Amino acid sequence: MPITYTIDRARRWLFTVAEGSVTFSDIIAHLEKERDDNGLPFAELIDATRAAVAFNTTDVRRIVDRLRNLGRNNALGPTAILTGDDVSYGIMRMLEIMVADVCDIRPFRNRGKAEEWLNAIPMPRPPAQEG
Repeated sequence: MPITYTIDRARRWLFTVAEGSVTFSDIIAHLEKERDDNGLPFAELIDATRAAVAFNTTDVRRIVDRLRNLGRNNALGPTAILTGDDVSYGIMRMLEIMVADVCDIRPFRNRGKAEEWLNAIPMPRPPAQEG
C-alpha cells in the first residue's frame, strides 16, 4: 500500500506518508485502518509530496461519502496534506471544500504551515448527530 503511518498517541497525532500513485481504494483502506487503530480523532499530517493522485472527481465524491459515514460514529481530527504538484493540491482543495461541514482537511505546500495549522485546531470534530 502506498500509504503508511505511525501514531504518536501521547501527542495524539498521526504521521502519514503517501508515495507513488494513490488510488481511491488506497484512500479507503487507509481510512479503515486508521479507524481500526482508533486514530480518526487524532490530528494527521500527510506527506504526499512524493505521491500522485490516481483517482477522479467521482472518486472524490465517494471519499466524501465515506468521510461522512465515518463522521457519524467517530470524532474526526484535522488533516493537513502536503502535496507535491498542482493537480494533487487542486483535488485536495476540492475535497477540503466538500467535507467542510464534516471534518477539517487542508492541503499545503509547506510543512511548517501545515503543522502550525494543525496545532491551531484544538479539538477533533465530534460525531455528527442524526436528527
